[in-house]
Amino acid sequence: MKNNRTDEFGRITIHDPDSVTSWMSDGKCRIHPPAVFFPSDGAGVERAQAICGRCPVAERCLDYALEFRIEHGVWGGASERERRRILRRRKVDLSTADQ
Repeated sequence: MKNNRTDEFGRITIHDPDSVTSWMSDGKCRIHPPAVFFPSDGAGVERAQAICGRCPVAERCLDYALEFRIEHGVWGGASERERRRILRRRKVDLSTADQ
């Protein structure tokens, strides 16, 4: 069931609580231009991470990016490089658990 909501800027948003991405409507990123989360330098990554650090859905955001193997941008406070490290670490943890 979809519900219309109004954000803090008075914009009407459609919220579908059954959607895999329903958490996105609560993200701090929605009030910033998308380019902020797809930076071209380290300073831009730090700016995006600072926003994510105050976000109530950062953990779900990171989990989503890892699950769907999103390669670009800052998701859940983790840069592209950090997410690759997390995935490699998980792969190693799984392979050692099987032994």
